[in-house]
Amino acid sequence: MPKKLAHDPTYGYDPETRTVRVDQHHLARLLLMFRSLMRVQPPGRWRHMDDYDLSFERLADAVDASSQIRYGKRWTGPDLRMRCTTTEAAYEWPTGAPYDGEATLTWMVPGYGSHATKDESFRGVTHKALCGFSWEKDDRPRRMEGLPECPECRREVQLGADRPRGAW
Repeated sequence: MPKKLAHDPTYGYDPETRTVRVDQHHLARLLLMFRSLMRVQPPGRWRHMDDYDLSFERLADAVDASSQIRYGKRWTGPDLRMRCTTTEAAYEWPTGAPYDGEATLTWMVPGYGSHATKDESFRGVTHKALCGFSWEKDDRPRRMEGLPECPECRREVQLGADRPRGAW
């Protein structure tokens, strides 16, 4: 019967929490490599904020959070090189989002936090947030100021504000 290896903290894996510790530098380099490879894919191969893309965006959130703590007042904001690109190269983009140059509004949905939407002119039965979250008209969201609480919606708003379409 094979011997069970003892937990080795040098690899940074904690079996109790199922988490892996990785140096910030190595994670950032991995993300940059993923983005470089993604940009050379055939057009429309990736759907924005689906599957792998959403996972890599969350890893980029972790790198940005650690950078903000590490650099403090010297932090200049998120490293957009690790984020989705607004070029037409690889993504199939949804319509009516901030990267189309339109203003967004933040709505507080009771029990579901605040989300960003394209505009105030809701037509139809359901409303849809930039992150894909939808709610019924009867849920009575209320408009609020500032960025949404939803990390995906906030990322979309920042993406549109920081980089015009076609920029890296």
